[in-house]
Amino acid sequence: MLTLPMILLLALVPGEVAPPPEPPGVRASGAIPPFTGDPAPPDWVRLESHALADPDCRHYAYEVYAGDTQWLVRYVMFPEEREEFREIEQVFLFPKVKGKGKAERVAPAELQIEPLAARWKGRLFRLVDRRDLIRE
Repeated sequence: MLTLPMILLLALVPGEVAPPPEPPGVRASGAIPPFTGDPAPPDWVRLESHALADPDCRHYAYEVYAGDTQWLVRYVMFPEEREEFREIEQVFLFPKVKGKGKAERVAPAELQIEPLAARWKGRLFRLVDRRDLIRE
């Protein structure tokens, strides 16, 4: 049985933050550990980008990059045999603050992806969230 001091100690363990919610019917694959950095993107970025991307493959990756004034969100589809798909990669720009502008589509070919960053039109976006996901 956990006592209050034990619960408080567990709360202080770095990296043990509950992940943001996934859309209904989506879960982490478990094959690749998620990556989280600062600043953490707000939950609305995840939910709104998922609605725009509308992943049609069962297995896909979700990445968020933080810029000075925008969030860059990237979806990469991993189609399985005989699985149809519209686009392998989709990229969106969101304002840093909800309601301060509309989401924009970005051509994936305009990005330069690095291990912990993405560059678009000379601007640097730092990776702050990466998840390998499965739609059930």
